[in-house]
Amino acid sequence: MQSTNIEFDSCLTTINGEPAVALEYMPESWQKIATGTWMTEPKVYTAMAQVFLAKNQNGHFLFLERPDTNSLKNAYRQGNGLLAWEAVSHFGQAFLPESYPDFQTIKTELKASNTEAIHDRLTLLNIVTELFDELGYDVPATFYWTFLHPLQRSDLFEIRSFRFNEQDLAIARKFDAILHGGYVSMLRRLIDSISSRHGYFLEHGCGCDNHLAKLQPSDGSFTYIIPADARRKTLRAFFWSIMEEYLLFELRSATRLVYADHITM
Repeated sequence: MQSTNIEFDSCLTTINGEPAVALEYMPESWQKIATGTWMTEPKVYTAMAQVFLAKNQNGHFLFLERPDTNSLKNAYRQGNGLLAWEAVSHFGQAFLPESYPDFQTIKTELKASNTEAIHDRLTLLNIVTELFDELGYDVPATFYWTFLHPLQRSDLFEIRSFRFNEQDLAIARKFDAILHGGYVSMLRRLIDSISSRHGYFLEHGCGCDNHLAKLQPSDGSFTYIIPADARRKTLRAFFWSIMEEYLLFELRSATRLVYADHITM
């Protein structure tokens, strides 16, 4: 169960010299992951979630380096601590095997439908399936669901803001965290490499919009593989980044001015 501010310090342990929430105080999903066998590094990912929660509930750096902020400590723990708990809870569920797409079922349903642009839709599914073949359970299920999301739209290439579109508000936080986490460059190059070989790029704009963009004829495909000796650290960096992005989503402001065609002053 979630620790309260009063009992927080008693929930702490250390992992590799860093503060961490003890496993018994983590969401149950992480207790399952820690002993699971479907991921490459279940114990490392669990440890990262434990450290992330401890540091973000306790203001690890802020209050050590800024003594003038001590009066804010309880408010920080209550507000930021809640967002951190939501982040580790979300990704704990997202790493469970039952959360991942059933690609064969999706393909069967697509082929049986009378949906427009069926070739493009099957191509998108093939891109995401290939990403799963490469990354498996070492990225959360929401990674794959994010890139499959355009299949839910009548226009596969529609540019739509997660933050401002009523249809996407329910999934905005979890999908936008994945897209913002894409600044881990080696993983981004892998995604672009796989999608480019199918004739597409999966794009994300800074206005929190997400769409599938077809490559222009002058664009070319390329091949990139994350070096074997960098794979684990690259995916760890991605995991830490998406936890931060999930936490920060509700703290960030957004404006329609970024993509407005006409602005009334």
